[in-house]
Parts: sequence; structure tokens; C-alpha cells
Amino acid sequence: MSPGGRALHTSRGAMAMLARKFPRTRLPVGASALCVVVLCWLYVFPVYRLPNEKEIVQGVLAQRTAWRRNQT
Repeated sequence: MSPGGRALHTSRGAMAMLARKFPRTRLPVGASALCVVVLCWLYVFPVYRLPNEKEIVQGVLAQRTAWRRNQT
């Protein structure tokens, strides 16, 4: 057996050992595409924290005059 063949055999054994430690799972193509879409969506439209009640009340009170002017 040539040294190259022996190295190939050794690397196969190492790969088999890694495969036992870290099993490889395959996702369907649709699931992978959905993950990419969701990650891109979150990158473009990041989730921000919701305002607390005090901030909402301050925002409404700040717009009070604008609501009064609009008589439609």
C-alpha cells in the first residue's frame, strides 16, 4: 500500500470519528430558504423594544394638539 493510500484511509477514519461526535442533519431546501429569508428580514427590519406605557402616554399627549386641529 502506498503512503498516499494509507493517509487517505487515516483521514476517512478521522472523518468517521467526527461524524459520530457531530451528526450531520440535512434540512430540506425549503427550510433553508425560509431561514435565509427570515435572517434577511430581521437584518432589514430589526426587532426593536416595545415602548412602555409611560412612553406611549407621553407620545399621545405630545400629539394632542394635532388631533384637535384635525376636525375631519
